[in-house]
Amino acid sequence: MNRLKVLISPLSWGFGHAGRMIPLARELQRRGCEVIFAADAYLLRMAWRELPGVTMIEMPGLRIRYSRFLPQYVSVFMQMPLVVASAVKEHSVLRRLIRETGPSVIISDNRFGFYNRDIFSVYVTHQVRIVFPGFLRWLEPVAEWAHRIIINRYNLCIVPDYPGEVNLSGRLSHGGRMPGKLTYMGPLSRFAVTGSYMSGESGEEPAGEGSDRPGDLTSLPEKYACLILSGPEPQRSLLLEKVTVAAGRIPLAVMTATPLRIPPPPGAELHIITAPSTATMRRIISGASLVVTRAGYTSVMELVSLRRGAVLIPTPGQTEQEYIGRHLDGRFGFVTMKQNRLEKLVAFAMGNTAPVTGTPEALPDPLPLLEKTIALLLENKKQ
Repeated sequence: MNRLKVLISPLSWGFGHAGRMIPLARELQRRGCEVIFAADAYLLRMAWRELPGVTMIEMPGLRIRYSRFLPQYVSVFMQMPLVVASAVKEHSVLRRLIRETGPSVIISDNRFGFYNRDIFSVYVTHQVRIVFPGFLRWLEPVAEWAHRIIINRYNLCIVPDYPGEVNLSGRLSHGGRMPGKLTYMGPLSRFAVTGSYMSGESGEEPAGEGSDRPGDLTSLPEKYACLILSGPEPQRSLLLEKVTVAAGRIPLAVMTATPLRIPPPPGAELHIITAPSTATMRRIISGASLVVTRAGYTSVMELVSLRRGAVLIPTPGQTEQEYIGRHLDGRFGFVTMKQNRLEKLVAFAMGNTAPVTGTPEALPDPLPLLEKTIALLLENKKQ
């Protein structure tokens, strides 16, 4: 009996989209599917050690450039012609991949053109509704309509969140009229095996040819704060500068997927961990007195799976992160701060002020949602 062949491709705008496709790919592989992971080269370097036995195919994608001065939504808007051109190109590339690999299911994480009318095609997003800044909010229905056209080209739309009022993405994917082919599958996290974080267990990633063991973390002091450094330049370097200054003399474990572009500020006690494994990330996050991170949705899902709150610092001008920060502020252990207002960070890191005002335990069990979604993928029936 031939195994079901699933082709997965995440958007190339940073590591978050690939990060949340890794646990989905792992789960499908565990259930006997043959998984093919197509992504930009720098994302494949992240995925190969997490997914032993999965076929990796390089598929270059568009990388959005961000500005040091302009709001990020302005930068994205100015590059929309490139976004459209990239979608057309990836639709053409997909036809070649179909001839070479013969998939039964195609899964696109926010890649607009990664679908095929003859093959069961799935679109993954946590942002059905595109958020605009306040003075442009009147444009949201237009953007939602355009996004719905894209979603309707797929046979199924998956939102990695909970349905109902208790959720992580808020009005990004809840309320109003959602697409009829939409299903909620619960949060996705590299740090948890199926359903494990609901019982308080973090789980371990499967050992294999691509797995590695945690690095030498003995240099970390007993008490330290953790900064998960992510996002595009130049905002990534700005975040490092501002958090380092705000943290003062508090030891800081900085986890970054790529090497730093700037030298560490003098006088700061920084422990830089570049391209950490999932196991290393889990141990550093779990042992930190405080976690600081961007308000990226994948980071939120992964922290929830570890039952950890954090200080969220949205990328300035990135409306999606700014909304997520507002939605989660004071909920599930998260507190949101602006990048230029980090005065309370030291108090949080020293434990003088507890940022936790809610706990991840309040979230529903994601296992039934996951099981329902996997069943839809394995049935791969066109709707």
